[in-house]
Amino acid sequence: MAKIIAFYNNKGGVAKTTTATNVAGVLSLQHKRVLLIDGDPQGHTSLTFGVDADDLQTTLGAYLSSGWDAKQASDYFINVNDYLDVVPSNQSLSDFIIAVSGEDPKFRNKHLKNFIDPIRDEYDYIIFDMAPAVDIILENIVEIVDDLTVVAVPETYAVKNAETTLKITDDKQVIVRHIVPTKTQLNTNTHKFMLENLREVAEAHNIKMTDTFIPNLIAFAEAVSIYELPLALVKDNHYKSAQKYYQNLVKELGY
Repeated sequence: MAKIIAFYNNKGGVAKTTTATNVAGVLSLQHKRVLLIDGDPQGHTSLTFGVDADDLQTTLGAYLSSGWDAKQASDYFINVNDYLDVVPSNQSLSDFIIAVSGEDPKFRNKHLKNFIDPIRDEYDYIIFDMAPAVDIILENIVEIVDDLTVVAVPETYAVKNAETTLKITDDKQVIVRHIVPTKTQLNTNTHKFMLENLREVAEAHNIKMTDTFIPNLIAFAEAVSIYELPLALVKDNHYKSAQKYYQNLVKELGY
């Protein structure tokens, strides 16, 4: 049965999508079957693979609104390689969230579970790229997630928001095992100082901050812009050294 992973922060711009797509890419190269689901109406997960979800009618929001489960929808998944499929999202996910907001929570918070249950045995990992929001999708994730990881940049606003995010997950009784520092620039005193602050936030919540830091490299953006792939899946020796960061992260997270 698939392990369900989610990458989350209640702040945008912290490399959640970069992390989710690259972790999914690394796992697929290890011949792990991965279903990557975009939980953000902005649709950046599929855009990483060169697909503009705004042009699609077959998206997570449409499936949830119609009552389709993942097995029924599987023919419409974006197939990246033999081991990686993607469920895209667009504005229809926001429409779905609004439409079900008045439902009884005991039903409202089961939509994602009902969606993925029929195909959990067909994948090793189901990975959610989460929106920077406290919404119904987060409530649904709380019901099913095995491993929620907080992604954070070592800067004042982001560290403060990481603390807020952990208060949210504490309130919802979600176990967070790791904080992953991203966009790090260790040649700056600011990032060195704020990494220690981020570590203190993690320790205050009995969470491990990973030893693997994801640096602020243009290579991650180049991979998407030039190759329409996360860096992990780019076949170019020029990027080998940069690809090691997410390879090391996957190993450290124990996936």
